[in-house]
Amino acid sequence: MLLNNELIQKINLIENITKAKIKEFIEKEDKIIIVVGHNELNRALGVKGKNIKTIENLLHRRLKITEFDNDPLKFVRNFIYPIKPLSLTLNNNIIEIKVEDRKSKGLLIGRESKNLKELNNLVAKYYKLEVKVL
Repeated sequence: MLLNNELIQKINLIENITKAKIKEFIEKEDKIIIVVGHNELNRALGVKGKNIKTIENLLHRRLKITEFDNDPLKFVRNFIYPIKPLSLTLNNNIIEIKVEDRKSKGLLIGRESKNLKELNNLVAKYYKLEVKVL
């Protein structure tokens, strides 16, 4: 993550609003992905999602907040929520996600596999693993 003055200001703004420690901040064209520390998700979300709504209104972008976990399978499960996989397994440095229907699979992969690439980048950064959707 390359830090510049504008990015540091955004991170500080979000940390001041949520009172949660930001582990990762990824800015895309249409959304911002934030990974917060372990057990800090409730603090980051706020009561009834108040913090998310405030940040989205200030930055004029959609926001995705997920919680970091030392277990890669729990981290992937947190990241893909609200999609509920049938199984999530780790085989030979590859995390395999099996889903129920085509709609869930499409949401996981995303247009031009955008969502899957985002997940793969995060998982590779922290765990040196790869994610595949079956």
